[in-house]
Amino acid sequence: MRLAFLVLAVAATCGSMAQFYQYKEIPPPGQARVATDAAGVGVRVVQRLNETIPLDARFKDETGQDVTLERYFKKRPVIILPIFYRCPGICETELASLVNSLKGFKKAQVGKEFDVVAISIHHKEKPELAATKKENVIAAYMGSNTDTQRRVTAERGWAFLTGDEKQIRKLTDALGFEFKYDPANDTIVHPAGIMVMTPAGKISRYFVTTEYPQQVLLSAIEEAGQGQIGVRDDRPFFMACIQVDPMTGQRSLNVLNALKTLTVVTLIGFLVAVFVWNRKAKSMNQRESRP
Repeated sequence: MRLAFLVLAVAATCGSMAQFYQYKEIPPPGQARVATDAAGVGVRVVQRLNETIPLDARFKDETGQDVTLERYFKKRPVIILPIFYRCPGICETELASLVNSLKGFKKAQVGKEFDVVAISIHHKEKPELAATKKENVIAAYMGSNTDTQRRVTAERGWAFLTGDEKQIRKLTDALGFEFKYDPANDTIVHPAGIMVMTPAGKISRYFVTTEYPQQVLLSAIEEAGQGQIGVRDDRPFFMACIQVDPMTGQRSLNVLNALKTLTVVTLIGFLVAVFVWNRKAKSMNQRESRP
């Protein structure tokens, strides 16, 4: 009786897990934690501290003007944010988290003590989309603040760039930012993370996450401004954007299959343990009942 009860309890628990992780009819893009050494998936961040990025890489700014990365360096430290402007998943989380952290700085301001350069990793995105994204971000960064001068400073300090695939890869390869283009869905599967750069264009610090604590980020910016190289981000996992095909319900990194496998393995392991325990209990009872 006890064995049957345990089996039913475990089955109910696993069934609940499976239901929780089931896709809805039209599943939204999501997120997943991916091991930092998961080289096989082709989506990760290889930290290349103290290396210099190609400042001659060519892009278009949000006004459509041709620019090189060099335009945004030499004066102040720079935060680089590789994102996908049309991404409704992890990119929005990154942007919102970064804006909230920067808004919390008491004195340091975008465009005054440091700059931020967001770069689209989707080669089909154009300056018009970048301009819309910049407008929304500046509005969020300013909030209820009506200081005209601060808005001008913020607009000068935030850049939203687009470019062709060759130039994008030229930069992301130097950053160690590995992502995949999914031509079937015209989307990008990519990791999350920002890089804090020195004014000379050297990589000073990585934040391989979607959360940027104010004091830690501010310290990283100040160190980069002095030309210092920070410490590695040694998290065992990083966040990645998972694109979902609404027709098939399949995720790019196949998280659901992993969860199903884990559920089945857990159930089998538990049942084996219960079976062995039950056999031992019966054997002990038989020994005790012998005269």
